[in-house]
Amino acid sequence: MHQTSTESSRRSRRIGDPSDPGRMSETVEVMDVIALCCPKYKERPQIARVVQKTPSGYTIHWMAGSYSGPWAEAKKREGRRLVPWVDTIKESDILYKKLALTSNHKLSNKIGQTLRSLYAAREGGAS
Repeated sequence: MHQTSTESSRRSRRIGDPSDPGRMSETVEVMDVIALCCPKYKERPQIARVVQKTPSGYTIHWMAGSYSGPWAEAKKREGRRLVPWVDTIKESDILYKKLALTSNHKLSNKIGQTLRSLYAAREGGAS
């Protein structure tokens, strides 16, 4: 009985709760895809997969892509090798939790629009 009530509230939230556009009430789990707003990077959108929780926030694996293109895990060059681009972030850097990519690893149009408006709000209206 208790499980179905949780399921129904989760289903209604998945449709998009207008009061929580970035799903900030959700808890971040390992392997979740999230959108970030890190001041040290200018690229938009900033998407990453959570690797692990740390005492100060999360360890993430950056992903590379665009609003309209597919997303894949980002690599950076260390000497001659390409290694996963791992970083640490604070909870406050998170813009959107539980981001769902489509089956071909793209952002849905709706999520793309939501992210654009969240970035605009975070950056004081500058797009």
